[in-house]
Amino acid sequence: MKILGKKSLSTVIKIFLWILLTICLIVVILGGIIVIKDFSFFNTSNTLRSLIILYLSSWPAAVLIIQFIGIFRSLENNDVFDKENLKRLRISYVSSIVMGIMYLINSILLFFSSEDENWVIIYMLLTYIITLVFLIFGVGLIVLSEIYKKAIKYKEENDLTI
Repeated sequence: MKILGKKSLSTVIKIFLWILLTICLIVVILGGIIVIKDFSFFNTSNTLRSLIILYLSSWPAAVLIIQFIGIFRSLENNDVFDKENLKRLRISYVSSIVMGIMYLINSILLFFSSEDENWVIIYMLLTYIITLVFLIFGVGLIVLSEIYKKAIKYKEENDLTI
């Protein structure tokens, strides 16, 4: 299967990202309605705080998905070294790092909570893992954007060469 162009892997991934974005926006809308409407079904402050952080992290997640849709759209159009992709990568790594910091704050607050339930410990460990995943992903996108910047520079130099 080819990677670039119409009817390629980039087209399939772009469609998947549109579906993921739709789900994310539904979560943002329904989550906002639930958070604003009624807090009474939460039984602990940890649950409420975690839900709010999860809801707030869905916004940078939506931004991240939108940026990736743009990147895969340019791959579909065989415009790989577009300067817009560099901008999209920068927005993506900021979004990823913001999400990692949000989950880091949540895990620190869970660590200092007074509750000693087993689910809190398991949830805290999972939150640490999610934090590391987003922070490492963000750093990886920083490195990728720098490599991409060099590639664009070399392509522009190559285009100017006779």
